[in-house]
Amino acid sequence: MNYLFHNVSLRIVIADKLWFNACKSIRIDKSVQVLTDSAKIELPREFKNAIDVFGQPVDISGKSILDFIRRDDPISILIGYDGDLETEFQGYITKIGADTPLLIECEDEMSRLKKAPRVTKSVKSGKLIDILKAILPAKYKVECNQDYAFGTWLIDLATPYEVLEQLKEKVGIRAYFKDATTLKVGMMIDFEPQTTHDFNFSENVRRDTDLKFELKEDRLLEVTAKSKQKNGQEITYTKGDKGGDTITLKLPQLSKAELKIWADRTHASRSFTGFEGSLNGWCYPRTKPGDAAKIVRPFYPDRHQDGKYFIESVSIEVSESAGIKRTNKLSYKL
Repeated sequence: MNYLFHNVSLRIVIADKLWFNACKSIRIDKSVQVLTDSAKIELPREFKNAIDVFGQPVDISGKSILDFIRRDDPISILIGYDGDLETEFQGYITKIGADTPLLIECEDEMSRLKKAPRVTKSVKSGKLIDILKAILPAKYKVECNQDYAFGTWLIDLATPYEVLEQLKEKVGIRAYFKDATTLKVGMMIDFEPQTTHDFNFSENVRRDTDLKFELKEDRLLEVTAKSKQKNGQEITYTKGDKGGDTITLKLPQLSKAELKIWADRTHASRSFTGFEGSLNGWCYPRTKPGDAAKIVRPFYPDRHQDGKYFIESVSIEVSESAGIKRTNKLSYKL
């Protein structure tokens, strides 16, 4: 089903006090690869159709929306068809534009970690969960893919967000909010999808899907894993073929045998016969980063292009021209 004959429904809730049921456009970007999910909303500066928390119309004709909303106000975006709404984004207003149409920019819960108190501490265990407990406010829950350890970790007057950035850059840790209180953390290749969505090229895949099917032997990839030891010496292990893409992993205080495991797993996750690119659909299925896409391409009797893939990012666009468009960027084959 392509949903061309369904009506787009939306609701933008600001600070639990003001609703908008229409706008010019919405774009939501969510990803496992970046820390912060974001949203951009275009509203006319002169807007008449607002509703209060009790469902009653609010007369704002002739007034500026800026009289009703402020930076740091909480915001929720609900999207669907024919009144079937679900929340696709929760966060806070980070910027309100000065031009017309009015552009509102938002970030998810990660924006709170950017403003959280700075921490100075030495985590001697080097365990990821201990590092996170040292920096995160108590209201947040953490889901770790595995029991990671990186050696003694120094935190020097850093916000929780800055520490997460350091973990990402230095050791390849990825982190994202599953919901407003749960932070999902781990190495990219260790994320296991909790939900699998079915995509059939003859049913629910848009024509503008940008996927390319490649053979394993055409995906030249070289992975180098490096580890600095306590004595300052650096050991390395390399897996793959020269002449193509390169990936470098920096993992502190691991043995050569452990480096081999990381390099082999990373190489296997990126070197395979299958699709790469983006799979485009409508509002349904309601995919999220960290989910899986089970692809069926019935044009080939041998089904060699069928497969299951990890979804690393999802972009949602709502506009008059696109309706509701959901772009799913695929990562490794499951």
